[in-house]
Amino acid sequence: MPRPAVRARLAALALVGLAGCESLRPAAPVPPAGGPAPLAAASIPKKPGGIYPPGRVGPFVFYYDAPFPADDPVFRDLETLPDQIQRELRLPVGTAFVQVYLFPDQDKYEAFMRDRFPWLPPRRAYFVTDQKRPGGADDLQVYTWMGDHLRTDLRHELTHGLLHGVLKGVPLWLDEGLAGFFEQPVEADGVNFDHLDKLRRAGPFDLARLEKVTKVEQMEKPEYRESWAWVHYCLRGDPAARAALLEYLQALRETPAPGPLVPRLRAILPDPEAAVAAHLQRTAVPVARP
Repeated sequence: MPRPAVRARLAALALVGLAGCESLRPAAPVPPAGGPAPLAAASIPKKPGGIYPPGRVGPFVFYYDAPFPADDPVFRDLETLPDQIQRELRLPVGTAFVQVYLFPDQDKYEAFMRDRFPWLPPRRAYFVTDQKRPGGADDLQVYTWMGDHLRTDLRHELTHGLLHGVLKGVPLWLDEGLAGFFEQPVEADGVNFDHLDKLRRAGPFDLARLEKVTKVEQMEKPEYRESWAWVHYCLRGDPAARAALLEYLQALRETPAPGPLVPRLRAILPDPEAAVAAHLQRTAVPVARP
C-alpha cells in the first residue's frame, strides 16, 4: 500500500495529532472574510472513485483511484469491527453502508476538504452525514488519505459510521470517546497509551462540561482525551457505570436527545469524577502498544 513521504507524515502530526472528526450536514455558513482564498476549479481534487471498482469490506465501501488493496492488513482488520462494536455495546447490526473516500496523499485530501467543507478545522480524517433528500436516510461518509495513520483513523471514523447507522443521535463527547476506544487494536482492550499517560497527570475531570460541547471546533486534545477516559471507565471500570452507559445508548436508539448522562452516573456513584481518576491510575498499560 502506498505510504506518504516523511514530510507529509510530519505535517499530519503538526495539524492536530488526532483523527478529529465530526458528524455534520454539508450546508453551513460561508466562512468570514479573511479566510483562505478559494482554490481555482482546476486545482480542486475530485472525490476518489470512478476509475476502478469500489472495494468492499463488510458494510464499508472504499473509493480509491487505484486497484483496492483488499488483502492489506489495514483493511482486513476492519472486517471484525462491526461485530466488536455490536458485542461490546449491545447494539443491533445496522443496514447502512459507510462510504470511504481515500485520497492518495495529504495535499489532495486537504485541498478537497478546504473546498468542500471550508468551515471545518484541519483534521486527518472526517466522518460526515449527508442527507440527500428530506426525510431520507443519511449517507454516511468518511474522508481521509493513505498514510501511516490509516489503520487508527479508519477504525475511529468507521466507528462513527456504525454508531450513526443505528442511533438517532450521538452526543459529540460520546461519539469521540467511543471512537477513541474502538480505534485501538482489539488486543489493547480500548486503552490509548498516550491518553492514559497524559490523563494520569491531568484533572479535574468534568463530564458535565463535556456534555455541553456540541461543535467540533470546541474539541481539542484535552476534550478528546477526557471523552475517551469517561468511555473507558464506563466500559471497563465499574459494572454499574457500564450498565448506565449501555442503557443510555439504548435510549439514543429511540431519541437523539435523551438528556445528559452525568445525572444517571451520579445516581449510582457518589463521585463519578473521582472514580474516573482512580480508574485511570489502576488501568494497566497494554504490553504491546499499538
